[in-house]
Amino acid sequence: MSLKVKILLAVNLLVCLAMLMSYLAPHIDPQKYWVFSFFGLIYPLLVLVQLVFLIIWLFTDMKLSFLPLLLIAVGYKNIGHYFAFHSKPVVNDHHDFSVISFNISNALEAYDSRSEVKAEKKQKMEAFLRRFNDEDIICLQEVGDYASDLIKQNFKSYHIHKFSKGAVILSKHKIIKKGLIEFGTKTNSCLWADIEMDSDTLRVYSIHLQSNRITEATNNVLNSDNFDQDKTWESILGILKRYRQHHRARSVQAKTVKEHISLSPYPVLVCGDFNDVPMSFTYEHISERLVDAYKTKGSGVGSTFNGKIPFLRIDYILAHPMLKVVKFNVIRENYSDHFPVAALYSFPKV
Repeated sequence: MSLKVKILLAVNLLVCLAMLMSYLAPHIDPQKYWVFSFFGLIYPLLVLVQLVFLIIWLFTDMKLSFLPLLLIAVGYKNIGHYFAFHSKPVVNDHHDFSVISFNISNALEAYDSRSEVKAEKKQKMEAFLRRFNDEDIICLQEVGDYASDLIKQNFKSYHIHKFSKGAVILSKHKIIKKGLIEFGTKTNSCLWADIEMDSDTLRVYSIHLQSNRITEATNNVLNSDNFDQDKTWESILGILKRYRQHHRARSVQAKTVKEHISLSPYPVLVCGDFNDVPMSFTYEHISERLVDAYKTKGSGVGSTFNGKIPFLRIDYILAHPMLKVVKFNVIRENYSDHFPVAALYSFPKV
């Protein structure tokens, strides 16, 4: 075995170890061992690296190709978290209600300090929002004062449930009970509402969990070509420290939400920005016993973050298994740093 092959093998073994840690990430509480969550975050990248190694070994030492194949095969079901290949539903499929979840980022895409530009952007945003006027349930996150005014103007026929922390639930159907799950932070929140749907009742959640607050710092590092400079490495360490702190906070929030869900007297519909990927304790904890609409009816890459970091699926629509998913879609239009996600559901036939 040549020195070059030995070096490649050592690197591949390290990637295999990282991949094993990513498989453990959903099952290990970040409050105890946060580092596993980092490897869960980069799981899609690890799959791509393993595929590169597979090609390399096929042309250099075929017997070593079992390494990337084995590691991908062990966790092959996790690929469905990020890449779905369901056929498109029949257009006239029956559905009982529609759902949209959207982190609107306070409608910053509709704001500008220049009044003429602001008016144009606002008009485009309002036209985009009005496209959702026929949806039964709309869950929004990061709704500040500016976005709140846009919502009031464009969804006048809806029942609205909102507090001051950003999450909002809009419903065309009657809200018979509602409340707030307090996280103890200034901006993160979880609202719930019991919504009467003809002869059925749903408990709907609109969730915005703790943000990592690393997007700007990460973009600066990605745009930098000076990795040998102390400042860049300090930024990387700062990103990791912030990630650790906020991932631990999300762990606590996820446990609180799950406990509340477990006490619901009705089937639940959980929507929102979890600020975490499917290979995480947060997602695994909240989604337990629920069905992920993307995994059931999604098609193509499931990423919902509209930024430079690839493959980030952090916005979800989850529901009780009794609710049949008819359709799911990621609306890839640039009106926030998140893409809206949409689903159609039908109730079980009696």
